[in-house]
Amino acid sequence: MGSTQMRFATLFLSALILSAPASAFAQSDNGGMHGFFTPEQREMYRESQGITDWHSMSPDQRRAKFEEMRSKFAAMSDADKAKLKADMQAKFDALSPADKQAVEQKIAEHHGHWQERNGSSL
Repeated sequence: MGSTQMRFATLFLSALILSAPASAFAQSDNGGMHGFFTPEQREMYRESQGITDWHSMSPDQRRAKFEEMRSKFAAMSDADKAKLKADMQAKFDALSPADKQAVEQKIAEHHGHWQERNGSSL
C-alpha cells in the first residue's frame, strides 16, 4: 500500500471510529470482540469486512454494519472465534514492517481520539 493510500486509510478509519457509537466497541457480558481480540487483531478484523469506503455510508449504515459484525461474532462458536483470532493474528503477522507500523499508528490514533472524546487519560 502506497504512502498516500496508507494516509487515506488511516484518516478514514479514524473518522469511522469517531463516528461509530461507543457501544460498537464495548466489551459485553456475552464475550465481545473488544476483550477477545488484541488491538492489532481488531484492526485486521475491521479491515477484513469488505467495505472499502466507509465514508460513502451514512452514520446509520455504519452503525448497522458494526451491529452486524457484533452479532456475527456473538453467534460464533468458541472454536470459530479461536480460528478467527488466529487468522487475524496471521494476517497481522504477514504485514510488512511499514504496514504493521501503520496499523499501530491507527490504534494509537483511535486511543487518542477515544481519550479526547471521553475526557480521560491513563
